[in-house]
Amino acid sequence: MIRAIVLLGSFLLLSACTSLVEKGDKLYEQGMYQQAAEFYQAALNEDATDVEAQQRLNQARHKIIDRGLIEVRMLRLAANYVGAADKLESILRNQNTWHIEAMGAQAATQNEEVRYAEQFLKDYAKDLAAGRFPDKFRWFEHKYALLIANAQLSASFNNYQSQLSRLAKSKCDTLAKQVISQRFFLHALTQKYCSVWQVQHRLSIDSQDNSRFRKIVFNEQLQLNTPKRRDHQHLIEGTTRQLQERFQRSIWYSPKGSQVLNVTMAANVEYQRTSTHKQQEKRYVVQTLRPDPQDENKQVAVDIERVYIYPQVDYQETYSVQLSYQGQLGGMLLTDQYIDRQTNQTTSHSANFAKAQLQPKTATFIDQQQAFASYLDNLTREFDTHLKQLWGQQYCRNQQAHTRAENVLRCAHVEPNNNYVNSWFEQQFGINYQAMHTLYGI
Repeated sequence: MIRAIVLLGSFLLLSACTSLVEKGDKLYEQGMYQQAAEFYQAALNEDATDVEAQQRLNQARHKIIDRGLIEVRMLRLAANYVGAADKLESILRNQNTWHIEAMGAQAATQNEEVRYAEQFLKDYAKDLAAGRFPDKFRWFEHKYALLIANAQLSASFNNYQSQLSRLAKSKCDTLAKQVISQRFFLHALTQKYCSVWQVQHRLSIDSQDNSRFRKIVFNEQLQLNTPKRRDHQHLIEGTTRQLQERFQRSIWYSPKGSQVLNVTMAANVEYQRTSTHKQQEKRYVVQTLRPDPQDENKQVAVDIERVYIYPQVDYQETYSVQLSYQGQLGGMLLTDQYIDRQTNQTTSHSANFAKAQLQPKTATFIDQQQAFASYLDNLTREFDTHLKQLWGQQYCRNQQAHTRAENVLRCAHVEPNNNYVNSWFEQQFGINYQAMHTLYGI
């Protein structure tokens, strides 16, 4: 039996993979090589030993590269040299990821386009090196790393390093002068930036960050009017521990924080159950033999209805919960609440009488522990989001000009694509925040 199941599983797996390859083949025949490659890859994900799928995938990827090289040529002929370089770099990156080496006519075309791109790269590098933003040059080298390597330009670009280093040192000096007092985020950026450009500075800031918190403390206000009071208390304690951990992973937390965040966790639980005892009737039919009125020497089966009386208890439950937390972050309210109410009717009895099709019945009561755990989860689900929103409100919406650099860097941690953030980075470094993040890990 087990062997049959294994064989069936193998057959289904083979059929699924064959189906994926066939779908890929149809797309390949239509010239939809990217979509075909996705089906071949899906087949390999199901069975890594599928030689046919691997061969088809390699063929599709070569076609993707061929088509990409045609796009590169068309962009170059249209004098869109940036677009051509971008496309050529993506092709080289794909070849590197896919472990594909260009051969024959494809290699010849690729080498030709690399030669054409070489002059564009040289001119672009020269213009960037003559500008005032050394980081634009570093981003250029990162963006076209494989193309630069293929064009064998790395050594010649090293000639610009002394000039770029002078510009970077000037920028580092400017940043360092601004690192004072409460500018902790600017301090971190300046440290990384100067370190990469090998510029040494002794930076000095306050020992404590007055805007952040070293810990969070929950003050509980509980009214748990339920027989399951202890279970509810344990769940609340577990939730507050989770929130403490999440807060310590948030941007508001810092070991250098000077404040303690006090949050009130309130829970108002009311549970009521009433029971009604009553006599319940269940009618059933039995057959008995009676004299046949047509023939006194015979008996006939007659249905007789009887009543079985048994005790039953009906229960009525009401379970209502009000949950909330509230605290102050930088003069802003951190708060949320959750309210719900459940009612339930259930019955129990101990009657066990087969003739009346009766079996004992157990009442099904509200699972307060499960319900309360779900309510706590609903209350705290958006806790991280609320923390980020308040941080953004403090530093992305409140754009203080006299501490703009610090504000921008704080805002960038929650809204990296904010125009306020990117405009500052482009003014200071010539590139946006995401590029700086990639280069320096800020």
